[in-house]
Amino acid sequence: MAQKETKKAWLVISLLFLLTVISNADKAIIGFASVPIISELGLTAEQWGIVGSVFFLLYSISAILGGALADRFGIGKVIVGMVAVWSLVQFSTIFVSSFTFLLITRIILGAGEGPSYSLAMTAASRWLPKEKLGVGISMVSIGGPLGVAISAPILMYLIMNYGWRTAFIATGVVGAIWIVAWLWLVKEKEDSEVETSATKVGSDISTIQSETKFSSVLLSKNFIFVALCGFATYWSFTIGLNWLPNYLENVRQLSAEQLQIVVALPWILITISQVVFSAISDRLYRKTQNVVKARVFVLGSVLMAGAVCYVFGTMVSSNFMAIALLSLGLTFGCITLVQGPAILVELVSKKHHGKIQGWFMAITSLGGIVGPYVTGLLVQNALNPASGFHYSFQVSALLLLVFGGLALVAVRPKKFEHPADVELTKNISS
Repeated sequence: MAQKETKKAWLVISLLFLLTVISNADKAIIGFASVPIISELGLTAEQWGIVGSVFFLLYSISAILGGALADRFGIGKVIVGMVAVWSLVQFSTIFVSSFTFLLITRIILGAGEGPSYSLAMTAASRWLPKEKLGVGISMVSIGGPLGVAISAPILMYLIMNYGWRTAFIATGVVGAIWIVAWLWLVKEKEDSEVETSATKVGSDISTIQSETKFSSVLLSKNFIFVALCGFATYWSFTIGLNWLPNYLENVRQLSAEQLQIVVALPWILITISQVVFSAISDRLYRKTQNVVKARVFVLGSVLMAGAVCYVFGTMVSSNFMAIALLSLGLTFGCITLVQGPAILVELVSKKHHGKIQGWFMAITSLGGIVGPYVTGLLVQNALNPASGFHYSFQVSALLLLVFGGLALVAVRPKKFEHPADVELTKNISS
């Protein structure tokens, strides 16, 4: 029975991995199709920046709402509804004929995808034992950048040979197939935790104090600087999604064949880097039991390295070096997505882990709202597109450098342990 349950658990993890693959392919497709869409709809660079930004208008709100709905109706049902929204939006995008219609599809898609990461993580944690949770969550997480890397050459081929609308149709079909697979293979699994009297007493004692502690954590320099790192990460991340393919085609003049290969490079590197830096950080933590040395130093150092790569990427004339350096800038800039959550769990008690991650993503996603729009303004108002893009990459570098540096020198979390939690542990033990 245990073996059967384990096989089922890894089947669920595999489907959740595919969920994050599809989610990020849906995000990335707009960047791959930027040149033909801009040309067909007659959009300015500023308008295209707005297209990239509006995706995140409802992103954080829907993430909070999705979590509440999952608690009420079950994670599996909410995930199915979420993917159904994605697929319908992708199908509807083929009818886009105006700037306004395009904006509406992006806003709805962002609202549908807002809860995806947190729900996937929660679902994974319900199906795996604690001793295997790290591997399972890592597998689900890397579906994000890997989804862009896997889909890039396929979607670019469809766009360049059959028109940009066929790529949206393809992602809609894949989403529909995923829904069928999930409904067929996975049944809802809910937590079966039983609240003991000791737990209830401990909860009653600590509720007011714990909420006060949580509020103070949100205003602490530790949380604020980690959240600002997330802001810088999403600023860089969304520029990579919405603008980098456009830059490579229009400024670096890459051919269609070159683009099919090159657009996948940053996302392959992000996948590798998340695995490598997470392994390094985990190993340091096992050796030192020190979150500053193992997590904070890795976060700050890698973000600052990303800033350096961005700056040099705007200075070199060689296409090869520019692509390599800008890809590394985007890669290193994404380190907050794995190191940030690992640091935040040190700030509050376990009952608030989900809440603090939600606030972290809410602030982080603001970078996705502002970054693409600012890039559009810079590209449109610069002397030439190349200068505008380079200014944008340099702004990303400045954000990564400043916030990474602040995190490096100022974030000093100590393992949170509420007095009531200690008392509760004693009561249960006795």
